[in-house]
Amino acid sequence: MKKLLLIPSLASVAALALLALSGCETIVDVDTPPHTPRLALSYMLSNQPATTDYNFFFQNRALFVSGSQGVLETQRVEGRADASVQLFDETGRVVEQFRSKRRAGGYNSSTGQPDSVGGYYVPTRGFVGEPGRMYTLRAAAPGLEAVESTLTLPGQAVIETGSFVAGQSNPNTYGRRGRLTCSILDNAGATDYYLAYARLLDRNGNYWGDVRPDYSIGGDGPDISVNRFQLSESSNSYGQYPFSDAGSNGQRLSFSADVLLQYRGSTSTTREAAYIEFVVSSITLDTYRFYQSLQRYYDTDGNPFAEPTPLYSNVRPGYGLFGGATDAVYRIAL
Repeated sequence: MKKLLLIPSLASVAALALLALSGCETIVDVDTPPHTPRLALSYMLSNQPATTDYNFFFQNRALFVSGSQGVLETQRVEGRADASVQLFDETGRVVEQFRSKRRAGGYNSSTGQPDSVGGYYVPTRGFVGEPGRMYTLRAAAPGLEAVESTLTLPGQAVIETGSFVAGQSNPNTYGRRGRLTCSILDNAGATDYYLAYARLLDRNGNYWGDVRPDYSIGGDGPDISVNRFQLSESSNSYGQYPFSDAGSNGQRLSFSADVLLQYRGSTSTTREAAYIEFVVSSITLDTYRFYQSLQRYYDTDGNPFAEPTPLYSNVRPGYGLFGGATDAVYRIAL
């Protein structure tokens, strides 16, 4: 099958200039790349229990399952609620099973079953991963070949110190501003990969609000660099900024950033916040590579002159990420 694409001729700079002046376009026949539909999934195994607070904060770690589609297909990817997904330890024992996430109050009249949140799954056994142990995720769905992926959960980082120094208030922003600083003792025995997060807790230790980079100090927007230790966003996959200790292996790692403390529910004051919880996630190499490729993919979206940016995958023979994150947590009293 062939599709017609309208693309400007790039034979030379002169030709490009002429096309820009004339508004002409060249019609080129492009062979549609062959595509075999396969399972695609994303899931992050952690050493933390999947409590309500954890699930709300780390929304990007939830299990999502869908089917793949061709590169020229433009319709929205739909999740699949009919997959069977299991997690195994290194002995082959099933340690976790997943079910389709049910929509609160929803009911599907055609199936007679509770309505599902398409593609999202929740664990049923409350399993918590152990650093240093090996795990395999396997998934299957009707009409598609079964897939699997294996990882070893990384060791836990050591957060030595942490502090927050309040800054001057800004009438144009809601919340408290300040400088968040933490020191991490890096392992000298291997190259390590990290993600950093921060959030606000109340006096009972419940998730109370968000800690975000304060871009008002730096000007127009975020200064994103894959080579700099910086805060990631816990709620979406695009806002993940992985950091590698390559070149500074075994040295003390320093995190320091201007941040804004905000109540997550409204524009309330921050008087009820009692702690900043700083989280350093030690991640697998596959997780690091996946999020790097995802950043490049989004950053080149819509640019016809950019080099192709295929997403990294460690799910075979399908697509996606089975990632691992071992979290170290440090609380700073406000």
